[in-house]
Parts: sequence; C-alpha cells; structure tokens
Amino acid sequence: MTTPATASSLREATSPEALTRARRRLLTAHPDPTRANTPTPGSLTDEQLRVLAAHDWAPPRIAELDTNTIATADPITRALLAESVHETLERRLAAERPHGTYDDTRAGHDAFSRGLVDDYDHGNHHLARATIRVADLGLVTGAGLSALDVPYADAPIIDELARASDPNPIAIVLADAALLDLDRYATGRGLRYSRVGTALMLAAPNEQRLAEAIDAVATAAIGAGARLTDVTTQYIDEEKALASIGIDPWATRSSDEPTGQADRILYVGRDGARVHVKVGRIIVDAPDSLPATSVPKNSVTRIVLSGNVGLSAGARSWAMRSGVDVVCLSRRGSYQGALIGANRGAHASRLLAQVALVGDHERRVRPAASLIGAKIRGQINVLTRIARRDRAVHVADTTAHMHAWRRSLAGARTLDEIMGIEGACSNAYFDALSGCVPADVTFDGRSRRPPRDLPNAALSYGYAILLSKCVSVLHAAGLEPSLGIAHAPTDKRSSLALDLMEQFRPLLVDQTVMALLRTRKLRPEHGVVEAEAGRVWLGSDGKKILVDAYEAACQRSVTGALPGYSGSWRRHIAHSAQMLARANAEPDYQWSGVAWRRSTSSPTTSPTTNDGSASPKHWNPGATASKNPCSNSALIAPR
Repeated sequence: MTTPATASSLREATSPEALTRARRRLLTAHPDPTRANTPTPGSLTDEQLRVLAAHDWAPPRIAELDTNTIATADPITRALLAESVHETLERRLAAERPHGTYDDTRAGHDAFSRGLVDDYDHGNHHLARATIRVADLGLVTGAGLSALDVPYADAPIIDELARASDPNPIAIVLADAALLDLDRYATGRGLRYSRVGTALMLAAPNEQRLAEAIDAVATAAIGAGARLTDVTTQYIDEEKALASIGIDPWATRSSDEPTGQADRILYVGRDGARVHVKVGRIIVDAPDSLPATSVPKNSVTRIVLSGNVGLSAGARSWAMRSGVDVVCLSRRGSYQGALIGANRGAHASRLLAQVALVGDHERRVRPAASLIGAKIRGQINVLTRIARRDRAVHVADTTAHMHAWRRSLAGARTLDEIMGIEGACSNAYFDALSGCVPADVTFDGRSRRPPRDLPNAALSYGYAILLSKCVSVLHAAGLEPSLGIAHAPTDKRSSLALDLMEQFRPLLVDQTVMALLRTRKLRPEHGVVEAEAGRVWLGSDGKKILVDAYEAACQRSVTGALPGYSGSWRRHIAHSAQMLARANAEPDYQWSGVAWRRSTSSPTTSPTTNDGSASPKHWNPGATASKNPCSNSALIAPR
C-alpha cells in the first residue's frame, strides 16, 4: 500500500528545480560524512556519481512521491529524492526557528557565537552550557513532522528515504525540529537562550537568574521528552575570557564596511518643495529661501513625494522614461498612487494567468495560507526578540497561541478561514505589543482610520511606504496589484500588494517602529494630535526618524530568507513578486513566504541602553542616512 504525499507536504521536493539543486548538493558534498548536517553523496558509488555528473543529465520526472516510487527507483533517483526532501525539511525548519536557535552548520555556529557575544554586551556574564538529550527516540519523528507541518501519514515516505543515505541527514533535521517547542517556550519567557544542534547556552546578569533559567528550561525539556545533561556554569568577568568557551569576541563582530551599492531613494516631504531635473541632476527646490538639494540622476532609483510637493513635467518624463517610480503619499502618510513607466506594464500572459488564479478560489487557498503563515512567523519573532531583550515582557502564552493558529492554516479549506486566523493572530499580536512600549507612550492596539496614537501613526506611515514598494515590484513582475489572493480583488485597493506586503510588515515596519519607541528615538512629541478628530499623525521630525530607520532596515543584506536567494530586504520584496508571478502561471509551483533571518551584514553598531531594549547589532533602525554608509536615502525633511 502506498502513501502519497499531499501537495502541502513533500510534493515540492519532486520538482525539476528541487531535484537539480539536490544533484548539485550531491556533486559538491564533502565525501567525509563526519558532520551530520553536511550533505554527503550518501551511498552512491564513484561510477554513479559520474553518471550524475554527465553533461546530458536531466532531472527524473516523478509523477507521485510515495513509498512504492521510492522503493522501485534506481539508486541515483533515490539519493536525489532523499537529498531533495532533506533540503525541503531543512528549509521549513529554518523558517520555524525562533530567534536564538541555529542550524548545525558553520554559519549556524558563527551566528550562535555572535548571539553569545551580544548577550555578553548586554551585561549577561553568567553562562550555563548544557547538552540536550532526547529521552524517547520514538517520539522524535512524530514531533519533528508535527513541528514542520508534515502530515504523519508521510512518515513511511520519510522512513523509506532514510535508507537512501548513510548517514541519514533527514533524521538529524527531524530531531532538531522536535526541540522547537522547547525553543519557543524559552524565547517566549524572555530567557537569554541560544541553541545550535544539541548544544545549549543560557546567559543571565546574575547567579539567581541563571539558576531560574536552568530550572525553567530543564523542566520544559522534560515535558518535551528530552533531558538537560552535562550542565556547567561559568562567570565571564572579562571579554577576553569568552575565548575559554571557544568564542573569539572580536571575530564575531560585524564589519562596518558596506556590502555593495545600495538602492538610493529620494524622499521629499517638505510642503511647497518642487522636484525638477537639470543637466544630469535632480534638483529639489525648497520653500522659504532654504538651500536647494541636488543629486545625480543616475544615483536615484525611486522618488517618494509626501504631502504638497511639486513635480515638473521634465522630471516626470525623465522618471517614466528611465524606469524610476514616483510614489505619492498624502501629508498624513496614506498611499495615493505611483507613476509607472510604459515599460513596466503587465505582460499579457502573466495577466491572463493571474485572472485565472483569482477566479479559482480553491487554488488561492494554499498561496494565501503561505502568505499569512509567513506574516505570523514574523510577528512571533518580533515578540520573542523583544522578550529576549526585556525580562519584564512576557509573551510566551501569546506566541504559543499564535503558533497553534499558524499550524491550523494547514487545515484551512477556505479563504475566510485563513483570514479569520490572520485576524485572531493580529489582535493577539498588537495586544502584546501594546505592553512593550515605554510607559509614557499610549498604545491600545492597532487603530488605522484614523490612527489614534503615536505607534499607530508610525505603523501606518511605514506601511504606506512598504505598500508603494509592493505595488511597484508587482508592476515590474507583470502582475495587476488590484487582483489579490488572500485579500479579495477590488477596484478600491491594491489587494495583491497588500498580500505581498503581509510577510514584510513585521520584518521591516513593526520591528523598526518598536525599536525606535523602545530606544526613545521616537517619542510622544513626534506625534501631531488632532484632539477633535481623535487622531494622531506623525510629525515632520518623526517622519524623518522613521524614514531613515526604515531605509537602513531595507538595505540589510540577508541570506536564506528565500530559497537560493540572497540580497537586501528590498531586493527580497522584488524577488517575492517574481516568485508570486511564477506561482500564478504554474499551478504546481509551491510558493512559500519569506522566513525570518538576521542580516548577514550590518553597517553600524547599534546603540544600547541600560535596560537592554536596543535592537541587536544586526538591526539598527536608528541610523540616519548621513551616518550610515549603506543607507543611501536622501531625505528632504517634512515640515
């Protein structure tokens, strides 16, 4: 009897693209299998590897992934399937990891070390090291599959594939995934908890808190079917002593060097300003006899106009001819529209495919669930990162409920179910965020029309900027922004742009706004209160602070957030749109949302405060364009 995998579980591993990547991993793997998570050629002989390396090789066509297909496949195909499924599960595991847990690779160990140095920098010099041992091996497969949203009915397929590799990397991934609930418990409690593979590290500012953390994690581990063993504690009084536990504090610090030419965006937000072009430059004439601003035309990739700002006919023509989007926001930060050049319009074939998808409610369910699932993952990470920085913040119960709701997306059958789950998670999320702001900042949950406090005003302004980017990249991908997947298509809003931005809201806007509030860079005086209307708008200084921070966040380089892709978060938005276009055209293409990742580079060292509320070194929302070499936004501050 065969057990076919469903489209929501392992089907993606049989695509030609996935099998091609598996071939590359097998051909480039180190022949020494001593490292568990390192791809190996498995049981393939040298002759079989030569067959796999042939120039005329083509990926096999797998009609159905089931136990019979695997049992009857030739050794090369079995090895390819094993490696492809391994990669699929590994990618899902990476997307599920809470902040502070890492994969058992060189990059994971490096990130683990950086996290420990970061803990040290925040005054947590009392450390505990332990090893996690799984007490009941029989529970590992089931717990790992459940954590990765793989139906237990696929367990026979996993077992069959396990015989294709020696050692079995799939078992390693499942064992790691089985510990995710423990990770989420610890990070949700706000503990300084780090794990890579089976190695665990706890950090605390004093012995009492360290002991409490050990007790809490040990108790939770027993509940998860595991044990803490080989527990040792240590006090690090000098930074150089970090080397005693195998960590070089200087080698793990981020470089201040920029990683490449970043996108340059011109923000103009002063009422009465006028943008025009002259002899290869863009000129911004400021009102009230203030000095004009001049930047080279070829250095600008996008223009954002906020409020009563003029645009000359020459500047308009140049922008549309050159493929430079001109985005218009209201003075209060609402998205009004954008000028898109003629060469950025929709492609007929993609538009027809998009219309077909929008009309098929059954097909829309799966990509909608992926979009919302990615958003919820991001929201959970925002909360856990704050809790990790501030012991007074307790979000474990909230994140546990959000994890449960996100898992229920796999069983959703209608778009209404999906959006109901999204609404429940968002309500819980913003309720939790409201308890994370300073005492003098009013924040009673999300309010939009109008925003009723400073955090909501900042969130709305940031979302408007993000929405404008999503509209632009959808046009570039040949898609119509009004034809949504999760959000219903309508003439009144850019529904597909709202879909696309869902996964980036927590990453780029929520995280930035909360960091600015908690580090006191954004304060109550930055809001403009209209008491009669019961609304608050972001003032001129507040807009500049938020724009600089948002642009710094967008320019962070990241690897692994999307399969096989690296670059700035801004470029990830564009790439996501291209992936969405492919999902429209290819019904079998398994689209997945962006995963949370710490940046691979950071232009500056982030500021810290005594209460530890500053963002980590790889996230510096307070950097300004003038001080940050990678933040190439030119801002004309609104008045």
